[in-house]
Amino acid sequence: MTMLKKQLLLMWACGLCGLNVLLAQEKTVTGIVTDGADKAPLPGANVVVKGSTTGTATDFDGNYTLNVPEGAVLVFSALGYKTQEIAVEGREQVDVSLNSDTEQLEGVVVTALGIRREKKALTYASQEVGSEELTRIKEVNPLNSMAGKAAGVVINRSSAGAGGSVKVVLRGNSSTRSNQPLYVIDGVPMLNTPDEGRGAEGVFGGTGDTGDALSMLNPDDIENISVLRGASAAALYGSQGANGVILITTKSGKDGRTTVTVSSNTTFDKAVNLPRTQYSYTAMDEEGNAGSQSWGVKGNSPDHMKGFFNTGVTSINSVSMSAGTEKAQTYFSYSYTDVKGIVPTNELQKHTFNFRETAEFFEGKLKADANITLSDQGVANRPVAGFYYNPINGAYLFPRGLNYNSYKENYAVFDESRNLYTQNWPQLENEQQNPYWILNRNRSEEDNQRLVAAIKLDYRATDWLTVKSRMSYDRLFNTFERKIYAGTLGVLGGEFGAYNYSENTNTQLYADIIAVANATAGDFDVSATVGSSVTRYTFGQGVSFAGTLKYANLFNVDNYLNPAGTFHRKTDARKEIQSVFSSVNVGFKGMVYLDVTARNDWSSTLVNSGGNISYFYPSVGLTGVLSEMFTMPDFVSFLKLRGSYSEVGNDIPAFVTTPVQTITAGVSSFPEKGLLDGEPLKPERQKSHEFGLEARFFNSRLNLDVTYYKSNTVNQYFEIEAPSTNPNGFTYFAVNAGDIQNKGYEISLGGKPVEGEEFGWDTQFNFASNENTVKNIHPKLNGRANISTSDTYRYAIVEGRPYGVIESKTFVEDEQGRIILNPDGTPKISDDYSEVGNANPDWTLGWNNQFRFKNLTLNFLVDARVGGEVMSLTEAYLDQYGVSQRSARARDNGGVRVDAVMEDGTPVSQIDARTYYNTIGGRNGVGANYVYDATNVLMREIGLGYTFDMPEDHFIRSLKISAIARNLFFFYKEAPFDPNITLNTGNKFQGIELFSVPNTRSIGVNFNIIF
Repeated sequence: MTMLKKQLLLMWACGLCGLNVLLAQEKTVTGIVTDGADKAPLPGANVVVKGSTTGTATDFDGNYTLNVPEGAVLVFSALGYKTQEIAVEGREQVDVSLNSDTEQLEGVVVTALGIRREKKALTYASQEVGSEELTRIKEVNPLNSMAGKAAGVVINRSSAGAGGSVKVVLRGNSSTRSNQPLYVIDGVPMLNTPDEGRGAEGVFGGTGDTGDALSMLNPDDIENISVLRGASAAALYGSQGANGVILITTKSGKDGRTTVTVSSNTTFDKAVNLPRTQYSYTAMDEEGNAGSQSWGVKGNSPDHMKGFFNTGVTSINSVSMSAGTEKAQTYFSYSYTDVKGIVPTNELQKHTFNFRETAEFFEGKLKADANITLSDQGVANRPVAGFYYNPINGAYLFPRGLNYNSYKENYAVFDESRNLYTQNWPQLENEQQNPYWILNRNRSEEDNQRLVAAIKLDYRATDWLTVKSRMSYDRLFNTFERKIYAGTLGVLGGEFGAYNYSENTNTQLYADIIAVANATAGDFDVSATVGSSVTRYTFGQGVSFAGTLKYANLFNVDNYLNPAGTFHRKTDARKEIQSVFSSVNVGFKGMVYLDVTARNDWSSTLVNSGGNISYFYPSVGLTGVLSEMFTMPDFVSFLKLRGSYSEVGNDIPAFVTTPVQTITAGVSSFPEKGLLDGEPLKPERQKSHEFGLEARFFNSRLNLDVTYYKSNTVNQYFEIEAPSTNPNGFTYFAVNAGDIQNKGYEISLGGKPVEGEEFGWDTQFNFASNENTVKNIHPKLNGRANISTSDTYRYAIVEGRPYGVIESKTFVEDEQGRIILNPDGTPKISDDYSEVGNANPDWTLGWNNQFRFKNLTLNFLVDARVGGEVMSLTEAYLDQYGVSQRSARARDNGGVRVDAVMEDGTPVSQIDARTYYNTIGGRNGVGANYVYDATNVLMREIGLGYTFDMPEDHFIRSLKISAIARNLFFFYKEAPFDPNITLNTGNKFQGIELFSVPNTRSIGVNFNIIF
């Protein structure tokens, strides 16, 4: 063998030995990659050996297998998750849970029409609230959970308790019709509430809040909520988007292992902030005779209010299932809500079913998304505000010194002369009846049903063109029944009782078709959208009956005393909006973005308006990403400036331009409103511009979003009194006029002061300030228009003042500010009304925090509203009836100290307590004396949760238990009630409280289990 052959043989042998050694050092590693939040498997996650091209992807169940060299480090990554590096260190199994990357997830957001776009390309303000924020401490109406969590969003809960409507205002009041935003679910506008809102229509009340469509949602079905606050963000919605848009994205099935989630939220609700009442003076005179008011002799009475309100229980339970393959995914959920209210006999039960199926066809070119949601909500004795059918009045005003328990246990007594049970109460008045008679003998029952069916199709015609089409049917059905037994206050029940029954159906049919094109040309990225939609509504379709009975307590429409005079009507209002729209979005090198949108609406409500039924709404916006244009300091991660201008609208009520007669009890009547000759009607039009800055610092650990906006809404809809001589018999003429301006700032500041493996702290501030001015209104209104009024309260639009000033009667004073007294020694009250406050806050602030330590999580939210005023007519009545602590203290002090003067100039320093409070209290007194600063700072939410470590092969993948509390306490509050509760979710009766259900402090527990 030659030397060369020997050398080659030696090299071959050495190489073979080296290869054997190398192969001996390689090993097979397996494992599973899961979501760090819910422990669900992550299919398609990348697993790569660091420093090489060797890698694989996880399968359908999140599993992977990979041959790796000794000492290898594996890099795990997935879209929307933080990348992790883990050393193998000789192990044969390496499992990992990836945590979501907020920065990645925020890179794409849902915008108008359900189109997803890069957040940095937006030319307007947008803010998202995730599912966790909405479900950490659940509300029956999930929109109430938004309070304090987004800048520029003012939320007032209804006084109707659980399941009541919610009033949401974005960037201030701007419309005389409705200031509620448009709600959009998965790209489809939602049928919610009528323009006039829900709740009390006057101080006598009796008309309850029957809830809105939002209260029918299951909070666990919501993925996130995007708030499009300004007109620029909502421009593609045209005449529907004047008040901003709230986009709700719901959950869908996921590709991967089947996941079942069970959630249970139970809270115990305690009435707080009750009026301060007295029990040291009675309603008895010196002879022992009782009156209806507690201005009698001194004497101790038990505090009966302690036992009136129950400890309420709210339980929201849900189960959901997500499953799917790469081609088809399924999502199903069921939720059951059970509420025992703080008012005795008030109960709510709600069932919600949701089924959603998504699928791909033709190699992914066609995507279909179909869902159906069914909800049923039954409510017994929903609380009302005002006088009628309100048990709280009698409980508060009950004459002291009498045996309250006797009236409670014997609310009905047998009347032999009438051969029936009648009401037992010291004295029946408009202001009060026996609370337990109302709860049992004026009982109300209502049922709300909602059906939503939708289908969405996306067809990818080419690599650059996608055609979308959506269709939905939304139906709300409500029935209401109240049985009013004989013995009830005569104005309500007559001699033999009364019966009220109504059925009401609202529907919305929506369809659209949209083409979306995306193209790249050199340094330019272009996205264009063109589409058309049609929305058809019917409102109030149904019947209602109300009347007194012929035979006592036989509740049937055939038993009305006077069928010809009974109130019964068939109602039906319809409208249709047809639209075309388009948008062009141009990006240059990822640093400059231009948005142009256009929409044209044709509304049926403008037919015969005397003008054009077609209206055009444009917008334009420009964004510059400065951090892409210039070299920034190391601490600046991202910097962007944006500006936009837009026009949106708000159409007019149905049948104003085409008046129809009303038939009530078989009698037709003239239309109530119509057009004024020579003045065509137009939709309201809002012209708005905004400028903003977005920045992130220190590797995005600190983020800032600042917005300045200004909007003017013109062509406001007003109704002016029509002369009785008008040939059409109109009571009011509908006209356009006015200009309402809003301008302000919104600031969101968030950060991660501490970010570690075991401990972290996330914090977010949301600040907003809005200045509102009524620039002008119709000249025939002489500078003012009343929105709602009562004897001593008026809510009005006044030129030069903010929208919605509170007006009331005041003391008549002399030049020195002293109260002028009448000859009988009572304070003199003004004949006219004066401005005493404004219901709008000057600014709002929410401070949201989350602390994480290992498996422990602590959250708290502080919600503040500063400025504005509110009026309490409850306090006015407590004074008039002598049951307030003030009235007792005044009697203890020998009278009320005043700075007053008789008409002849004689000074007076003290007035008898009864004389004083009987004059200024009640609904005919001095409302100005019961106006309070609405500023309040509230510990809105606290949650302390623990997530248990579960074995990888355990059938329970995730278990979290949390102690939760909502509305825990006020850091500061001057008003004697919660100023965040409203009597009406429309424009009426804002900033006033009248025997409303008190707010509740809720403490409980939340379980979340994932299988």
